[in-house]
Amino acid sequence: MHARPRSRALAALKLAALIAVFSGAATLAHAPAAEAGVVEKIVAVVGDDAILLSELRQRAAPLIRVLASKAPAGPQRTAAESQVYKDVLSRMVEETLEAQAADRQKVTVTPDEIDRAIENVAGQQKLTVDQLLDAAEQRSGLSEVEYRAEIRRQVLEGKLLSARVRGRIRVTEEDLKNAFTRALREERERREYRPTIILLKVLPGSTPEAIADREKLAASIHEELKKGVPFADLAAKHSDEPKTKDKGGDMGVHAPIKTQAAQMGKRPALAEDIENRLIPLEPGEFTSPFKLGDAILIMGVKARQPSKYTTYEAAKEEMVQRLQNEILAREKETWMEDMKKRTYIEVRL
Repeated sequence: MHARPRSRALAALKLAALIAVFSGAATLAHAPAAEAGVVEKIVAVVGDDAILLSELRQRAAPLIRVLASKAPAGPQRTAAESQVYKDVLSRMVEETLEAQAADRQKVTVTPDEIDRAIENVAGQQKLTVDQLLDAAEQRSGLSEVEYRAEIRRQVLEGKLLSARVRGRIRVTEEDLKNAFTRALREERERREYRPTIILLKVLPGSTPEAIADREKLAASIHEELKKGVPFADLAAKHSDEPKTKDKGGDMGVHAPIKTQAAQMGKRPALAEDIENRLIPLEPGEFTSPFKLGDAILIMGVKARQPSKYTTYEAAKEEMVQRLQNEILAREKETWMEDMKKRTYIEVRL
């Protein structure tokens, strides 16, 4: 979209309205009401540009098709489709602001730049360009033309943001090490693992002395673990958990609770408060005794899915890119809010 003088834009809208009125009147004179001409609806005004309902429907169509293939018709799908339209319109408003900024700054994107961007994306995903385009269509419902248009918008946004922050991105060694630590923690929250358990029951109505005895046993087991006695041996000897006792406390492969595998029921997951105790542990490590309901637990991690990160040095380039992307994302948010404050925007959806 291109910025136009406000007087010309308003005049064009008035003319369109008059044409629609007379066109509708002429149609009604020669055809049933059901066949009257359709008047184009404006769903948002951004400065001197209008976003039309037909444009919104065209942009949202791939997402709506994917949604329709995954969810049966009904209230839930209707609500989901409504949210899709709102999200897409919000993005289109931002893109219109960016297009207006690009017009002012005379920033353009060439077909060659789009080709190179697509090749880069394909290379990062270890795919050919054709495989990438096929994957985009299967995953998001985007045709090649639609995918190229999306890449063009991303390249344009990148150019505008890069010009805005040029010379102001500073990444220190400390920043990179902190980013690496965060990346390891976030990745660990996605990696599957094998938890182990020693459970000591505390019978309902137990006397304080009986409870103290169970706590003393838990402390003794913990001390033996610290001395190197195998977790499996102590679980087989002391645990009151019948399903895992004969397996040395092994609970089998679990997925972190926030992963897709856990949420879709493909892998079991532990309660969040227990998982939080196990996420920091390396294989072979274990927790201190803790109470859960009418039991005292000691838990450990037998194994964990390998990390993709080998060393800090090997991940350094990725951390540089990660930090630059974070800086650009923060800058975009600030820039977008500033443009929204300075531009007349009316959303009619």
